[in-house]
Amino acid sequence: MNRKMKKAAALIASAVLCLSMGVTVLAASPTDPKIPEKEITQAYAYQAFDKDGNKVTLRSEQISQEVEEILKDESAVKDILTGAGYEVSEDDQVVVLGAGDFHTVDKNFEEIDQDISDGVEFTFELGASNEEYGYATENWDDLKDLKNGDTIYVLHQKADGTWEVLEGTAVVEDNYYTTVSVKVTLTSLSPIAFVKVMSNGEVVVLDKNEVPVSQVETSATSVTSSKTTEKVTTTSVTVKKSPKTGE
Repeated sequence: MNRKMKKAAALIASAVLCLSMGVTVLAASPTDPKIPEKEITQAYAYQAFDKDGNKVTLRSEQISQEVEEILKDESAVKDILTGAGYEVSEDDQVVVLGAGDFHTVDKNFEEIDQDISDGVEFTFELGASNEEYGYATENWDDLKDLKNGDTIYVLHQKADGTWEVLEGTAVVEDNYYTTVSVKVTLTSLSPIAFVKVMSNGEVVVLDKNEVPVSQVETSATSVTSSKTTEKVTTTSVTVKKSPKTGE
């Protein structure tokens, strides 16, 4: 492929991303690095299929201010992880890669109530870059150190306000531009955040302990997608403190 064709392909890829569904990304504020400003990067969830072969398409809407404030507070995100049984040290850095309020839609992108309770494996694209043409999504600095197979924690706020934590898998692909996605099996939708954990400059996998029965609402649930069958452990926890006051 000659240079002109490669450039055209890159421009088309950029246009596709710009027309795709938005995922909220949290980027550090230059005035207060502890309270990041909200930025929007264009990303999307690929279409998936349930166990019966029915197409499932997602649309992302902006997360609520309440959810946004929780995700801006690193200690609150750590509380969600530790409440789910993960061992998070004080020195670990928790980075929110993106978030969105996802809903199932029809072919016209109108919201529908589609049942995915049997489990559907989704691929969420978090960002992309093409160094040759100087293109990168806003969150690329947080994505570029991810490798295939790295663990990305998926924080899902359920309808009752509690959070469940699932483990997704990073997928890095190079096809004219480099994309970073995460694969995860979900049984319901609503606000979802994608998080990586860093220690000493490297992406790490957290150790996990047993969670007290009083905190567990969903655990070790077997789910089946059209492509694969896997055992997904999810734990529901409630973040009781205010992200601003700590009360």
